[in-house]
Amino acid sequence: MNELGFVEEIDENGGALIKEGRCDLAAIPIIRNKILKIGRNERQCDIVLNKACVSSIHCTFWGIKFDEDSIPMCYVKDCSLNGILLNEQPLQRDQTCLLEDGDIVTIPAVSTFRFYAKSKLITKDLLQQLGVQQNIDKWTITPRVIGSGTFGHVLVAVKTKEQSKTKTRSKTTRPLDYATKVIKLKPDRVDKEAQILLQLRHPNIIRVHSTFLGPDQKLYLIQDLVPGGDLFSYLAKEDRLMPVSETEALVIVYQIIKALIYLHSEGVVHRDLKLDNILLCVPEPCTRIVLADFGIARNISSSRSRMHTVVGTPEYCAPEVGFRADRLIYREFTRVATLEYQGYDAKCDIWSLGVITHIILTGISPFYSDGSEGSIIRNAKNGHLNFEIEPWRHVSDSAKGFVRKLLQVNASKRPNSSAALQHSWLQKHKAQLRILYHQRILRDVKHPFEAKELHEKRRVPKNFNPHQLDLEEAKKLRTSAT
Repeated sequence: MNELGFVEEIDENGGALIKEGRCDLAAIPIIRNKILKIGRNERQCDIVLNKACVSSIHCTFWGIKFDEDSIPMCYVKDCSLNGILLNEQPLQRDQTCLLEDGDIVTIPAVSTFRFYAKSKLITKDLLQQLGVQQNIDKWTITPRVIGSGTFGHVLVAVKTKEQSKTKTRSKTTRPLDYATKVIKLKPDRVDKEAQILLQLRHPNIIRVHSTFLGPDQKLYLIQDLVPGGDLFSYLAKEDRLMPVSETEALVIVYQIIKALIYLHSEGVVHRDLKLDNILLCVPEPCTRIVLADFGIARNISSSRSRMHTVVGTPEYCAPEVGFRADRLIYREFTRVATLEYQGYDAKCDIWSLGVITHIILTGISPFYSDGSEGSIIRNAKNGHLNFEIEPWRHVSDSAKGFVRKLLQVNASKRPNSSAALQHSWLQKHKAQLRILYHQRILRDVKHPFEAKELHEKRRVPKNFNPHQLDLEEAKKLRTSAT
């Protein structure tokens, strides 16, 4: 199912609006991972509104569905100068909100739209059924579920006191949506994910705002809501993964490396880097990406820089982590059975990035073979890469070299995160990637992460095109940026 909802323009009485000469006013579907744009720009917008107070792209809608069993979610984002209303509440500029069936989106003095959800969610008594508290400190947990798993559930939360701080003229702006991860802890267990995330501040790493341990040993992890879905669902088309352009791959990989450099400098190793744990702010090229799910991340120190526990996802795991092709040994789950005595270090994340880069460039996992865990582990330990297959045909040699370098079976020959950023594939586009990162990707970041990262004094040239990365253009941009 690709249609996740519909948007329909309505009149002041709430009825469907029909105007002569307008063919775009029927209920327009919100397609999975496709942006629906409303604004004045005839070339870019799906619904065109020719009014002076309407921005070129005034607002956007999109839908996310992680897999066939997950809950569909649709969002609206305010991209305008003059603003929009959601159920009569103004949104802040660049604010994104999760929609519910029947929500009304208004462009003041121009048009009003009603959102229809394709799947209706039953939320009555849901919090009680899940055993989740509604009010926690300064937060209100809503019955809108955005994810579930073996760990627990993820629900939407809002900051209870936020409305009093964000008033515009006579109306109060709609509070921001956050994600609340509810985890059932074992008695006397401290959640390592919360401990690690609370110390991290980087625009490409999920931010935790607050944690709370309930009387029933449920941990509430309140973090940013990243509304663009994950990288796996972004690449998924029908029953296969589709590659992105090399330019888009560069932008994604650049951001992941920026996050890894920061993580490793803070003594944190992710250990489960994969498509599913990389989130997008918007499901479109050149969006900000965010690393998430630090459930098995590890803090290391200079005196204890090696890890020994066999954890992660075999498809993305470096050979030195120690997964065995015959995993009958793990059935007992004893401490000894899940230890790799030689150990491994932060370069296990670099191997995972190599697998991710291979997939986003080709749509193929490098060691997948027949898909069985045993064959994946054996192929990874062998380390053979086939660059002669059709998907690699239009990929540059420097990109192939980057993947080859990251997927070195011998970890001592594999670059660390800082060295990976210095590879020629990224370095020859360094100037453009830097400008794109600071001026486009980070422009909607609200949090004071790193002053240097967020306040680069570089202008974007009018002729800047993020879809054309070449060495000569990079030289021109480097000159104009100084």
